[in-house]
Amino acid sequence: MDNKYTTFGISRRDPLCWAAAALMVLAAAARIVYYAMGGAEGRSIGWWVFLLVVLPALAALSFAAELLGHGHDRLYKTSFPVLMGAVFFTARIIALYREEGTPVTAVWQVILCIALYAAAFVIWDLTVNAMRIRTKVPAILVFALPLAYHLAVEDIPLWVRGERSFFESLPKISVLLMMAALLICSCIMVKYMWETYRPRRGDRPDGRLVRSLDPLNGVAIYIMPNRNGAATYFHDTIECSKAEDYIRRKREEGMPGFGMLHIIAAAYVRVIAKHPACNRFISGQKIFTRDTEIELAMAVKKEMTAEAPETIIKVYFEPTDTPADVYRRYTEQIAEAKATPLDSSFDKLAGLINAVPGVIKKFLVWFLKLLDYFGLLPRWIMRLSPFHGSVFVTALGSLGIPPVFHHLYDFGNIPAFIAFGSRRTVTETGDDGQPVRRKYMDFTIVSDERICDGFYYASAFKSFRRYLNNPEKLDTPPEKVEKDVF
Repeated sequence: MDNKYTTFGISRRDPLCWAAAALMVLAAAARIVYYAMGGAEGRSIGWWVFLLVVLPALAALSFAAELLGHGHDRLYKTSFPVLMGAVFFTARIIALYREEGTPVTAVWQVILCIALYAAAFVIWDLTVNAMRIRTKVPAILVFALPLAYHLAVEDIPLWVRGERSFFESLPKISVLLMMAALLICSCIMVKYMWETYRPRRGDRPDGRLVRSLDPLNGVAIYIMPNRNGAATYFHDTIECSKAEDYIRRKREEGMPGFGMLHIIAAAYVRVIAKHPACNRFISGQKIFTRDTEIELAMAVKKEMTAEAPETIIKVYFEPTDTPADVYRRYTEQIAEAKATPLDSSFDKLAGLINAVPGVIKKFLVWFLKLLDYFGLLPRWIMRLSPFHGSVFVTALGSLGIPPVFHHLYDFGNIPAFIAFGSRRTVTETGDDGQPVRRKYMDFTIVSDERICDGFYYASAFKSFRRYLNNPEKLDTPPEKVEKDVF
């Protein structure tokens, strides 16, 4: 199986997993107790108290939390606590070098230790982050050998001779507990074979980083940093006779209210099943893909009046969904939106932000953008946000106007906006030379050109038009759902 479906993990069912977490908690407690009871390490170096007390405690506790919370399928999340630990060890060895009466007296000892700490972090990170190192042996050695040296050469002899009290040994015990916990984790981690892609560092809660694109794609994002500055505008027209017959049949089959919206949504879902790059998005100036999760957003009026309030609904689809599935999912969401007062989750969030003064509101929006840029925006906010998703659809036909070229939102990550207008009747000359009245519908697509190239978009748009002209093809689920590149 491909490496992207195989990872190292540590199961919570393994008692040693809990033992490692417990050792980390004890390591944090030992350092906190030592400092709270007047221990010298950390006090004599002034502001370094953060590096020698707070940082190791945070590293140990966060490692234990990530190990128990995500060790099974997202062990890479422990890399950051290990990095914090490496920074702590580096600060500690420098502090020992500056103090008198310590075993660290030479610069070469400091350099050697720092190189070891850096190697420990790199080896751990490359091992737990999608098995860049495909064996756990280097991780075991990089923690086992220093631990054995410290115990056999530096610590046990001093304890046997009684030259160091238990209280004075707390900082050293804290260090040994951390190393022992990492050694246990290195020994008990096992390979897990997954049927689907597993997240790794760099992915977001709403998508995985696309790592195999040409360098030009990465450069283009910086040349055109804004979504609207990279927008392309596509307009097309379809003849509606087949679509109207299809809508009529669906309504006769027990789907009242089935209409052009459901055909367009089903057609775009099928396009993503065949052309998965259309489900990519850009956040933090990187390209991500949602793979099989398709999020479609649209605005819904409570009533068809100018005064009626408007809310946003998001409907989630699978690439294998047919128009019947789309109709069912849409009907449930629209009915829920229209049956309730204007207090949907999104409306409550928007109302909360709108209630604060303008300066604070500006800061909140900036802060949300900052979190979103680095992929730190909570998933529940993304699910509420109408600005995060695969596509936004607006049905202007119900308003009796042609489709507009709707701008993309610079906040969020929606890469495409589809608008379709009212059907119009055109008198044309038929094959027999007689006048024929036909109905047409115009639609527009505004898309972010940075997520894929023009040839790919052209193929996707042709497929979209083909499905709109022949909607009966959508009744059969696709034989194969294409996967986006790694």
